[in-house]
Amino acid sequence: MCSMMLKIPEFGLERLNKEYIQKGRAPIIFNFKGASSHLLNDNKDNRYVQYIHYYPGRIFPYIPLYLLSSNDFAHLDGYLLDPFAGSGTILLESIINPVVKRNSMGVEINPLARLISKVKTTPLDFSKIEQFMQELQSLYKDTINGKDYIPEFKNRQLWFSCNAIKKLAKLKYAVKNLDASLDYKDFFWVCFSTIIRKIAKADPYIPPPVVLKPEKYINSPRKYERLKIFLKDAEDPNVWSLFENAVDSNRNRLGVLNRFEELKHDIIKAEIVWDDARNIKKGCLSECGRIDKKSVEEVRLNNIDLIFTSPPYLTAQKYIRTNKLELFWLGYSEIEVRKLEKISIGTERIKKNSEISPLGVKSIDLLVDCVLSQSFDRALTIHKYFKDMREALKEMHRLLGKGGYAILVLGDNKVLGKKVNTYRLVADAAVDVGFSEILTLKDTIKSRSMLTKRDGTGGLIKNEYVVILKKET
Repeated sequence: MCSMMLKIPEFGLERLNKEYIQKGRAPIIFNFKGASSHLLNDNKDNRYVQYIHYYPGRIFPYIPLYLLSSNDFAHLDGYLLDPFAGSGTILLESIINPVVKRNSMGVEINPLARLISKVKTTPLDFSKIEQFMQELQSLYKDTINGKDYIPEFKNRQLWFSCNAIKKLAKLKYAVKNLDASLDYKDFFWVCFSTIIRKIAKADPYIPPPVVLKPEKYINSPRKYERLKIFLKDAEDPNVWSLFENAVDSNRNRLGVLNRFEELKHDIIKAEIVWDDARNIKKGCLSECGRIDKKSVEEVRLNNIDLIFTSPPYLTAQKYIRTNKLELFWLGYSEIEVRKLEKISIGTERIKKNSEISPLGVKSIDLLVDCVLSQSFDRALTIHKYFKDMREALKEMHRLLGKGGYAILVLGDNKVLGKKVNTYRLVADAAVDVGFSEILTLKDTIKSRSMLTKRDGTGGLIKNEYVVILKKET
């Protein structure tokens, strides 16, 4: 659906494609924030919805804002598919875009991310929240013993004090037993999840949970004192107050969705439909981000005009491990969390007796061979990543309609201390499965708040590479 409230940005894909080829396929520098500034004049507060819950490695939102508005893609008003939806940045931008609003489908392996995506793209009647909060408070206060709602996981009392565990269990009981529809309950589950790390005895400055040791920050007096208070508060946290604040904040953020009549009346909507980008089907999202696979449908071929996604990074974020404490409290077992880690693209949990065989993509095979001469384990990780990515790209090509585009946003990487142009290797894999390579753009992330820290040798993500592909036939 096209809305001509604003002038459509003149992107110039054909011109940029010619320049790209002339320059030997070197990435073209592009400032997405600057290019999209006029699109945000009256719409800045619409983007606050993106911050209902922390999630690591979010895509720079100006990229989908600009490209989904641009003249070269405005005519593609069929479904948008995001096979690596994360916390729903692209899904949200597709349904609130100021020029073209598109129905969208998302696929995501992380249940917490699925939950966040669902909530941030679902309009609610917020006049009901006050009533539900009164009911929740009554359930919370009346719960004498919520021990049946305490999750079992290793080192639980290392991460949470006894008081925190008891109060979280009471709050979990209240949300679980609230008489409300699934959309409202999931809103409260997101608010519940946002406070987990605020009362855990984990370092708030490190994304994957690490036990907080304030003495590490002794050379930063303010931070050191703040963290000592943080640990003290974690011994007997005011769980209800933190939850109440989270509800108020998220209600205000999500209120902007009600400005869009298309969303309120289900003319435009975003759906999370599946968990595995390598084999996409259509299931039903149930409570707390679980996928109900009892009634599975095939995704209709040629119904998708545009794929827009930010794949997981090579040797980078540990998304599942970063969110494990929230997942435990949302009802996911240690076995489920370990399984999610093993099947995630980019995982380092790989059987050591796995074979490394050529993938048939010259640039990737050369990298694997080079790394193999120094580290079998690292080569195995890289091989598995690109093998999985190639399968995901094949699935994207299968589902995308003829003449449709796939836009991939990728970060730069280091492997064994050396820079790896991941975008180039993924583009090579995409061409190998049938895509035409149109263009790669490079945007430097100037705001340090947007820089994504990586684990191990991954370094900092300082640039976003936007690879644009096309399905010609």
